[in-house]
Amino acid sequence: MGESPQARETLFALREAIARIEGKPDHAARLTAQGTADGSASVHSDGQREKQDLFDTLMRDMLASGTLLELRGQKLQQAGSVTGLGLAMALMAAETKGVGRQRLLFIADHQVVREAGLAYAPGLLDFGLTSCALVHALPRRIEDALWLAEAALASRAFSTVLLEVHGNPKKFGLTESRRLSLKARATGGRLLTLRQAGEEEASSALLRLSVEPAPAAARHLADGSLLGGSIGSPVFRITLEKSRIPGSPELILEWNSDDRRLRLFEQLAPSGLGSPHSVAVFPKAPDRSHRSASLGSLLAFTPRLDRAS
Repeated sequence: MGESPQARETLFALREAIARIEGKPDHAARLTAQGTADGSASVHSDGQREKQDLFDTLMRDMLASGTLLELRGQKLQQAGSVTGLGLAMALMAAETKGVGRQRLLFIADHQVVREAGLAYAPGLLDFGLTSCALVHALPRRIEDALWLAEAALASRAFSTVLLEVHGNPKKFGLTESRRLSLKARATGGRLLTLRQAGEEEASSALLRLSVEPAPAAARHLADGSLLGGSIGSPVFRITLEKSRIPGSPELILEWNSDDRRLRLFEQLAPSGLGSPHSVAVFPKAPDRSHRSASLGSLLAFTPRLDRAS
């Protein structure tokens, strides 16, 4: 039975600390620690294989039918990332089942809309969502939103229902979550709860993910290189808060709007074609005076009086 990633990381840190105690520089200490291991390439491949297995298990739960899933953002500034991941999961589920032409229902929260704004139609098109595939609803009360979600699941007219909730309202607790979960299981539908700026609480969701935005890679050029300073596909950092997978592992996923797929994100090396901070930074002059420079001559301007003719 192989070692867990945490055990390997702890062992690597101990070997590196021992190498430093022996008087070796930092670079040599890293080489020594890597050399005493089974090999850096094998450790890297084992870590990638474990991440891939974790990703495959997560995808099966994310795309399962008849389930209630929850995406949670800790801050309201992360509403775009939570909504984006929810739409990505809905599109993937529709493509997997061959029902890409079916519509999605997005039940927005009026408080979130007031702070974060409405969904931007051109951005949805660039994200991979057609203009007629999304039905948007904006109820005023949480009771109306819950009723609408349950009715949408019962109608079987939508491949996925996205229910946006602000915070932790008292009228949407474990009882209401249980009722929606049973309705989704009975109808075979999929319900995604987008909890914006909310805390962890008990729910009947099969899977709960904490979602945060992550830095994106640069865009690829025709020759395969990266365009420095550009912004690539959306990237999400997720933490599994409730799942069948033990622990709370963290994954970084990238959305490909052309393939309509989520994949593990790998940070590539910079292309060197440019920098997002292209303005030259001048060094401070070492021999400048400690006193501030004078403003120069002061000119007095005669006042100008505008009189109506």
